[in-house]
Amino acid sequence: MEPVRVPRLVGLAAEAAHDAALDAGVLAVDQDPSHTATMDGTVVRQQPMPGREVKVGTSVLIWVRTDSDGGGGGGGGSRLPTGPRPLLPAGTK
Repeated sequence: MEPVRVPRLVGLAAEAAHDAALDAGVLAVDQDPSHTATMDGTVVRQQPMPGREVKVGTSVLIWVRTDSDGGGGGGGGSRLPTGPRPLLPAGTK
């Protein structure tokens, strides 16, 4: 069989990454077994890198960030710096 090139999966939604991998002849496998192909999230890393030639059916590890992984929303604003506390003069409590 002819080798295939690993597609760029980083930046794609998890479900789209799995589809793109299959279309290219490889299998996207999430390194976190609790994630599924239909789970919301974005691929933030992959191994092997895009463009590398591999055998058909090779597994491509993907790392998916979901909103629950701290990927966005909520909070914001600026924290007030606490900085070092002033030293009290000697003899005071």
